[in-house]
Amino acid sequence: MITSTSNPRIKAIRKLKTVKGRHESGRTMLEGPNGLEALRTSQLRPVEILMLENDTATASYADEIGVDATLVSPGVLAAASDTQHPLGPVCVIDVPELEPMRNNRTVCLVDIADPGNVGTIIRTAAAFGWDVVICGVTADPWSPKALRASAGTTLRVRIGRASDPIGDADSLGMPSVALVVADGDPPTALDGPMALLVGSEAHGLPRATIERASGRVSIPMGSGVESLNAAVAVGISLYALG
Repeated sequence: MITSTSNPRIKAIRKLKTVKGRHESGRTMLEGPNGLEALRTSQLRPVEILMLENDTATASYADEIGVDATLVSPGVLAAASDTQHPLGPVCVIDVPELEPMRNNRTVCLVDIADPGNVGTIIRTAAAFGWDVVICGVTADPWSPKALRASAGTTLRVRIGRASDPIGDADSLGMPSVALVVADGDPPTALDGPMALLVGSEAHGLPRATIERASGRVSIPMGSGVESLNAAVAVGISLYALG
């Protein structure tokens, strides 16, 4: 059992809480029973598992996939975890490669900095069968916070990156639709693949992006409401677009 937070393995896992640590190692971590269940139902396999004594569910999973699970003390688990009151386990995984946009319904996240919103949008995309593409300075979808917000659905959604999502959509023959606060058409059912562009809550989509998009949609709102949370707006839009 590991009882020291100075253990080199624990130090390495703690670095996965940072963008730099994940980038340098190519790894991230999933936590708790939800993370374990997400792994159990995905094609990904952990490269390392930290668990508390008497965690029979994790021990059974580790035996099933042939990965050694390391027993740690509650203090060590708390140090390795990204949550305040961790239940365990902590599972380290290799981050899958970000893929190019494909000919499918795709939510393009442009400069969405809040990892909680990113994870929630991914969860919504999973529910409606959309891909997700991150653009600009969007938060890391594989950060622990984004993974928790996605409730593990990040493991089942195609995640990509694009420097020019409208250009990529054009090359695939897909319309690009900008989600804007006002002056767009109400979102209604549309057939076929498309790229839905969503900007940050603070600034929205860049003007140049809105002007290049082949269409615009806005969610009708009552007077006195300026805007919706980005994740809420995406959820309404994906449902309405069908």
